Amino acid sequence: MAWNLYDFIDPRGQSVIADWLVTERITKRDIGQLNQKLDMLAINGPSLPPKLLAGPIGKTKHIYKLVIHGDLMLRPMLCKGPFEMEEEYTLLLGAIERNWKLDHEASEALTNRETLLASPNRRRNHVRYR
Repeated sequence: MAWNLYDFIDPRGQSVIADWLVTERITKRDIGQLNQKLDMLAINGPSLPPKLLAGPIGKTKHIYKLVIHGDLMLRPMLCKGPFEMEEEYTLLLGAIERNWKLDHEASEALTNRETLLASPNRRRNHVRYR
């Protein structure tokens, strides 16, 4: 079964992950690895190989991080659903791990998830990043 992927969007209608990739100057190599892991997530869902999808993280019940090793340790945060829990994932927030510490809290991703629950139009179908 394939899983649907979505991107949480900001009030301007921009993907928060796409903006994060630009803001953090993520390399083409790391973007390629991110796209590869997202392809794997779309195909396998929670049955990814061990240590690729971690969570729930923090003190949340719904926030996971995708583990990507590259020039930077990318840790985009996502949730199952939140509308079709067994069919979709929504990318909520970009994060980078440095010295075993994330540069964003899981609570920030949880806030985006809660925004999405209140405003279902705050996401769009995921497209590969460039």
